[in-house]
Amino acid sequence: MAKRFFAEHGIPYTEKDVTTNPSYMDELKEVAGRFITPTLVIDGQVFIGFGMNLGAIQQALRKGGYL
Repeated sequence: MAKRFFAEHGIPYTEKDVTTNPSYMDELKEVAGRFITPTLVIDGQVFIGFGMNLGAIQQALRKGGYL
């Protein structure tokens, strides 16, 4: 859902798959404080989950000039 949203809006992103790289799991724990995916970081702001945070995510993307 998040990847499709970013692709549809031409927003660049970096995907870090915690199942393929153990260091990404450590990074997720450090950033989010827990192991929940998807976790999105937009200009330093952390969003845990996509759908329920869509409004706030869109606001952060507008503020950052991505939308």
